[in-house]
Amino acid sequence: MLKNLFRLCIFGMLATAVLVIITPILSVNNFLYPVRVDSAFVSQQQLIYEKKVQAGAIDTVINFLYDPSQLEINYIDVTLTMKDSIRLKGWMSIDSTRMQSPLLLIIPDINEGCINYIPALKQFCDRGFNVCVMDMRGQGISGGEYYDPGMNAVNDVIYMINEFKKMPFINQIALMGKGTGAGIALKAVSDSAIADVVVLENLPVGMKQYFRRKALQEWGMNIQLIMPALIRSYERKTGINFDDFRFLEILQTIKIPQLFVVANFDTKKEIDESLKLYHASTYEKKKLFIDTKTFLNPKGLANDKTYYDKISTFINSSLPPKTKKTRFRKLAFQQLNSF
Repeated sequence: MLKNLFRLCIFGMLATAVLVIITPILSVNNFLYPVRVDSAFVSQQQLIYEKKVQAGAIDTVINFLYDPSQLEINYIDVTLTMKDSIRLKGWMSIDSTRMQSPLLLIIPDINEGCINYIPALKQFCDRGFNVCVMDMRGQGISGGEYYDPGMNAVNDVIYMINEFKKMPFINQIALMGKGTGAGIALKAVSDSAIADVVVLENLPVGMKQYFRRKALQEWGMNIQLIMPALIRSYERKTGINFDDFRFLEILQTIKIPQLFVVANFDTKKEIDESLKLYHASTYEKKKLFIDTKTFLNPKGLANDKTYYDKISTFINSSLPPKTKKTRFRKLAFQQLNSF
């Protein structure tokens, strides 16, 4: 009896050791290497959908978007080489009705890519913006060994905006991010006065809390036992210090208008976190928009007119007075074609 009990204890200890070693590796890899949402991914999703339709499993109609041209968007391909030679790619839709328009730069969440924002390119452009969405490191068609929502991404955003400011048809900058993209955007405007307005959609209260929440969703409550090891493993692999991304604290330093958005969300916790963040902000020009219609809906075609109107109205009402540039329209389009 004692021998069997001893064997059971040894087995339990070995199983725990394996769990402690293996689970952090598997979990961290899911954060480092999210599925790249690109045209190949969309094609696979469409194939799965069509098989379900043929089997009679679903009867809904879904539009699959691969490229802005499908929505007849006036756009250009954008490729920027970062200081460490990593190439980031995306699209920019152009407001052709005016010589100069504000730029809205959108930073996707960890499990997204610029391909998710094709409808946003059209909707925001129709409301008077030049709109750019970029795949960050490890996303979509951009370079990078792994997804990096840390200081590399923050510096990338600052570099991108400084490059976009050189384009003569852009006069002001609004920065928008979702999830981890919102965290990158917030950190970027805290470290540099690069944008005039920031839109923060589904921003977590901090990177550590976001990491914990996602790990719990994937692995369940048992992951709590090894959460410290999981966090240390992620920080060691990426060089990201979670303490540098405490968004409740960072918000107290932001001195530009802020719109907090909750949309395309999965749980009430995202509303609770946005409320905390909204109240933590000390800047006088701030607003909270909760889009209850998009609960459990994916980003993209699920967003209606109200969503785009609310965000556009806030940005337009918050931008500083425009400055005039003595440039000709011909020069603007020469710059556009060379980009």
